[in-house]
Amino acid sequence: MSPLVATSRGSDKGFDPEAEQEVDFARYGRMLARRWWLVAAGVVAGAVIGFLVSLGGTKVYSATATIYLGQPYNGTTPIINLQANPNSVSQIATAQSVDDKVAKECSTKKTKVTTKSFRKGISVQKIASASSSSSTKGPITQVNPLVTVTVQTAKGKVAACAANALAREAVAGIAKYPQAQIAFYNKHVAADIAAINAINSATASPSIAGTDKLILQQSLRSDQADLTTYSQLLLLAQQVEMPQVTIRAHAQQVTAQTSHNTVLIAALIGLILGILGALLWDRIVPRLPASHGS
Repeated sequence: MSPLVATSRGSDKGFDPEAEQEVDFARYGRMLARRWWLVAAGVVAGAVIGFLVSLGGTKVYSATATIYLGQPYNGTTPIINLQANPNSVSQIATAQSVDDKVAKECSTKKTKVTTKSFRKGISVQKIASASSSSSTKGPITQVNPLVTVTVQTAKGKVAACAANALAREAVAGIAKYPQAQIAFYNKHVAADIAAINAINSATASPSIAGTDKLILQQSLRSDQADLTTYSQLLLLAQQVEMPQVTIRAHAQQVTAQTSHNTVLIAALIGLILGILGALLWDRIVPRLPASHGS
């Protein structure tokens, strides 16, 4: 019988890939069982190293305040001005003079906050808006835009304080128009109320003539209608046109890896290295001779 035929027959009868894999897995299992202490040492060493690394890691905190820009109106017509442009908030929040003011505001007796500590961590983003148009060819007007002011820095209290202070500064900077409208409407409402009270006092007098009473009643209806109109405009200016901080900022840690995650990842790496060490132990560490004298 030729060697080629014998090899072929042997291969047909003796080669079993699944059996070879089972044997290999079993052998690997026995190797891991004999060197279990090496796997355990890898896990423990990895966890300890991960914990020590996490202690020296730099923590970063982020705080975000949400601003409603408001929708300014000229009577009942929406208008575009500084307030309606979300970029206005970014310009105010990143202005050097504003940041210096915020740094002083957030400083305490124990902690002095510098502008440099949070200035590079300021970001402003428009997060929601809608669009409307009076006609298909008319100009598109932004309605109800929301903007976030975020501050990232190494201290949580500084991040929250700076984000809230910057949001307030932004609101104060873009609120000139609705503030003027509110003051104007308040004067009209106060004047109408005063006129209505005077008319009611005059008509209640028993000495007033009938014709004068009718004239006063006509004036009363006019003042009441005027009061209703300006009260509605005042409410519109306060609730819709006036910008405001809708959500105050609260600091949260935003480091890429928390200490818990760092320990887990390091322990996993130690486990892998321990398994490799157990499997390659016999190749890496040669067996000592049974006897030096032989």
